[in-house]
Amino acid sequence: MEELKQDYSVYVFEHELEGYSLVKRWLWLLLRSTFIIVMFYRLATHKNPLIKLFSIPLYKVIRIVSGVQIPRATKIGKGLFLPHFGNIVLNKKAQYGDDLTIYHGVTVGAKGGASSDAGVPTIGNKVRLSAGAVVLGDVSIGNNVTVGAGAVVVKDVPEHAVAVGNPARILIREPKPLSQSTDSAD
Repeated sequence: MEELKQDYSVYVFEHELEGYSLVKRWLWLLLRSTFIIVMFYRLATHKNPLIKLFSIPLYKVIRIVSGVQIPRATKIGKGLFLPHFGNIVLNKKAQYGDDLTIYHGVTVGAKGGASSDAGVPTIGNKVRLSAGAVVLGDVSIGNNVTVGAGAVVVKDVPEHAVAVGNPARILIREPKPLSQSTDSAD
Protein backbone atom coordinates (compact mmCIF):
# COMPACT_ATOMS: atom_id res chain seq x y z
CA MET A 1 0.00 0.00 0.00
CA GLU A 2 3.08 2.25 0.18
CA GLU A 3 2.94 2.63 -3.60
CA LEU A 4 -0.70 3.74 -3.49
CA LYS A 5 0.08 6.32 -0.78
CA GLN A 6 2.87 7.78 -2.93
CA ASP A 7 0.62 7.74 -6.02
CA TYR A 8 -2.04 9.62 -4.03
CA SER A 9 0.51 12.22 -2.92
CA VAL A 10 1.64 12.79 -6.51
CA TYR A 11 -1.94 13.29 -7.70
CA VAL A 12 -2.75 15.70 -4.86
CA PHE A 13 0.39 17.73 -5.63
CA GLU A 14 -0.01 17.73 -9.43
CA HIS A 15 -3.68 18.75 -9.26
CA GLU A 16 -3.00 21.32 -6.50
CA LEU A 17 -5.51 19.81 -4.08
CA GLU A 18 -3.58 20.46 -0.87
CA GLY A 19 -6.10 23.07 0.31
CA TYR A 20 -9.12 20.79 -0.16
CA SER A 21 -10.70 18.75 2.61
CA LEU A 22 -9.96 15.02 2.58
CA VAL A 23 -13.46 14.20 1.30
CA LYS A 24 -13.31 16.80 -1.47
CA ARG A 25 -9.82 15.56 -2.50
CA TRP A 26 -11.02 11.96 -2.83
CA LEU A 27 -14.15 12.96 -4.74
CA TRP A 28 -12.12 15.13 -7.09
CA LEU A 29 -9.52 12.42 -7.65
CA LEU A 30 -12.02 9.62 -8.23
CA LEU A 31 -14.42 11.57 -10.44
CA ARG A 32 -12.18 13.99 -12.35
CA SER A 33 -8.78 12.35 -12.80
CA THR A 34 -7.02 9.17 -13.81
CA PHE A 35 -6.29 8.32 -10.18
CA ILE A 36 -9.04 5.69 -10.26
CA ILE A 37 -7.02 3.73 -12.85
CA VAL A 38 -3.86 3.84 -10.75
CA MET A 39 -5.75 3.04 -7.55
CA PHE A 40 -7.45 -0.05 -9.00
CA TYR A 41 -4.19 -1.19 -10.62
CA ARG A 42 -2.58 -1.10 -7.16
CA LEU A 43 -5.56 -2.82 -5.51
CA ALA A 44 -5.73 -5.52 -8.21
CA THR A 45 -2.06 -6.32 -7.54
CA HIS A 46 -2.38 -6.20 -3.75
CA LYS A 47 -1.00 -9.05 -1.62
CA ASN A 48 -4.30 -9.54 0.21
CA PRO A 49 -6.38 -12.08 -1.79
CA LEU A 50 -9.70 -10.60 -0.64
CA ILE A 51 -8.77 -7.11 -1.87
CA LYS A 52 -7.61 -8.65 -5.17
CA LEU A 53 -10.83 -10.63 -5.52
CA PHE A 54 -13.01 -7.52 -5.40
CA SER A 55 -10.64 -5.25 -7.32
CA ILE A 56 -9.79 -7.35 -10.37
CA PRO A 57 -13.25 -7.28 -12.04
CA LEU A 58 -13.53 -3.51 -11.56
CA TYR A 59 -10.00 -2.99 -12.83
CA LYS A 60 -10.79 -4.96 -15.99
CA VAL A 61 -13.78 -2.72 -16.69
CA ILE A 62 -11.74 0.43 -15.94
CA ARG A 63 -9.01 -0.72 -18.37
CA ILE A 64 -11.54 -1.17 -21.18
CA VAL A 65 -13.37 2.11 -20.55
CA SER A 66 -10.24 4.24 -20.05
CA GLY A 67 -8.05 2.80 -22.81
CA VAL A 68 -5.19 2.39 -20.34
CA GLN A 69 -3.73 -1.10 -20.71
CA ILE A 70 -1.53 -1.84 -17.71
CA PRO A 71 -1.54 -5.60 -17.12
CA ARG A 72 -1.72 -6.72 -13.50
CA ALA A 73 1.64 -8.51 -13.86
CA THR A 74 3.34 -5.18 -14.59
CA LYS A 75 5.72 -4.03 -11.86
CA ILE A 76 5.70 -0.24 -11.52
CA GLY A 77 7.43 1.68 -8.74
CA LYS A 78 5.68 4.16 -6.48
CA GLY A 79 4.62 7.61 -7.63
CA LEU A 80 2.87 6.63 -10.89
CA PHE A 81 1.09 9.59 -12.52
CA LEU A 82 -1.15 9.44 -15.59
CA PRO A 83 -2.17 13.03 -16.47
CA HIS A 84 -4.65 12.01 -19.20
CA PHE A 85 -6.93 9.12 -20.13
CA GLY A 86 -6.41 7.06 -23.21
CA ASN A 87 -4.31 4.75 -25.31
CA ILE A 88 -1.56 3.81 -22.89
CA VAL A 89 -0.14 0.34 -23.51
CA LEU A 90 2.58 -1.03 -21.23
CA ASN A 91 4.42 -4.31 -21.63
CA LYS A 92 4.06 -6.41 -18.49
CA LYS A 93 7.64 -7.72 -18.69
CA ALA A 94 9.28 -4.29 -18.85
CA GLN A 95 10.71 -2.78 -15.67
CA TYR A 96 9.42 0.59 -14.48
CA GLY A 97 10.99 2.77 -11.77
CA ASP A 98 9.58 5.25 -9.25
CA ASP A 99 8.01 8.62 -10.05
CA LEU A 100 6.96 7.67 -13.56
CA THR A 101 4.73 10.06 -15.54
CA ILE A 102 3.00 8.64 -18.60
CA TYR A 103 0.96 10.82 -20.96
CA HIS A 104 -1.69 9.59 -23.40
CA GLY A 105 -0.78 7.64 -26.50
CA VAL A 106 2.32 6.00 -25.00
CA THR A 107 3.40 2.48 -25.96
CA VAL A 108 6.13 0.53 -24.16
CA GLY A 109 6.89 -2.88 -25.58
CA ALA A 110 9.05 -5.42 -27.35
CA LYS A 111 10.18 -4.91 -30.93
CA GLY A 112 8.49 -8.11 -32.00
CA GLY A 113 9.74 -10.05 -34.97
CA ALA A 114 11.04 -13.61 -34.82
CA SER A 115 11.73 -13.49 -31.08
CA SER A 116 8.66 -11.61 -29.86
CA ASP A 117 8.98 -10.35 -26.27
CA ALA A 118 12.69 -11.24 -26.34
CA GLY A 119 13.76 -7.81 -25.19
CA VAL A 120 11.72 -5.26 -23.28
CA PRO A 121 12.61 -1.81 -21.95
CA THR A 122 13.98 -0.95 -18.53
CA ILE A 123 12.78 2.49 -17.41
CA GLY A 124 14.49 4.32 -14.55
CA ASN A 125 13.22 6.68 -11.85
CA LYS A 126 11.75 10.15 -12.47
CA VAL A 127 11.01 9.47 -16.13
CA ARG A 128 8.43 11.38 -18.17
CA LEU A 129 7.01 9.65 -21.24
CA SER A 130 5.33 12.43 -23.21
CA ALA A 131 2.26 12.11 -25.46
CA GLY A 132 2.61 9.61 -28.27
CA ALA A 133 6.04 8.34 -27.19
CA VAL A 134 7.01 4.81 -28.16
CA VAL A 135 9.72 2.82 -26.37
CA LEU A 136 10.57 -0.47 -28.06
CA GLY A 137 12.93 -3.36 -27.50
CA ASP A 138 15.74 -4.13 -25.12
CA VAL A 139 16.57 -0.51 -24.26
CA SER A 140 17.44 1.19 -21.01
CA ILE A 141 16.11 4.63 -20.10
CA GLY A 142 18.12 6.23 -17.31
CA ASN A 143 16.92 8.27 -14.35
CA ASN A 144 15.63 11.84 -14.78
CA VAL A 145 14.83 11.42 -18.48
CA THR A 146 12.14 13.03 -20.61
CA VAL A 147 11.01 11.22 -23.74
CA GLY A 148 9.51 13.89 -25.98
CA ALA A 149 6.12 13.81 -27.66
CA GLY A 150 6.06 11.43 -30.60
CA ALA A 151 9.59 10.14 -29.98
CA VAL A 152 10.39 6.56 -30.95
CA VAL A 153 13.09 5.20 -28.66
CA VAL A 154 14.97 2.14 -29.91
CA LYS A 155 18.38 2.88 -28.34
CA ASP A 156 19.50 3.42 -24.74
CA VAL A 157 18.94 6.88 -23.21
CA PRO A 158 21.46 7.97 -20.54
CA GLU A 159 20.53 9.69 -17.28
CA HIS A 160 19.58 13.39 -17.31
CA ALA A 161 18.74 13.41 -21.03
CA VAL A 162 15.91 14.24 -23.36
CA ALA A 163 14.99 11.92 -26.25
CA VAL A 164 13.23 13.55 -29.23
CA GLY A 165 12.27 12.58 -32.77
CA ASN A 166 11.77 9.43 -34.81
CA PRO A 167 14.09 7.64 -34.35
CA ALA A 168 14.89 9.38 -31.10
CA ARG A 169 18.07 11.40 -30.82
CA ILE A 170 19.52 12.12 -27.41
CA LEU A 171 19.97 15.63 -26.04
CA ILE A 172 22.03 15.82 -22.85
CA ARG A 173 20.80 18.31 -20.29
CA GLU A 174 23.47 20.69 -19.14
CA PRO A 175 23.73 20.97 -15.36
CA LYS A 176 22.56 24.32 -14.05
CA PRO A 177 25.50 26.52 -13.03
CA LEU A 178 25.80 27.55 -9.42
CA SER A 179 24.89 31.18 -8.83
CA GLN A 180 27.99 33.30 -8.62
CA SER A 181 28.40 36.33 -6.43
CA THR A 182 28.65 39.69 -8.22
CA ASP A 183 30.33 41.37 -5.28
CA SER A 184 33.93 42.33 -5.86
CA ALA A 185 36.45 42.10 -3.09
CA ASP A 186 38.74 45.16 -3.01
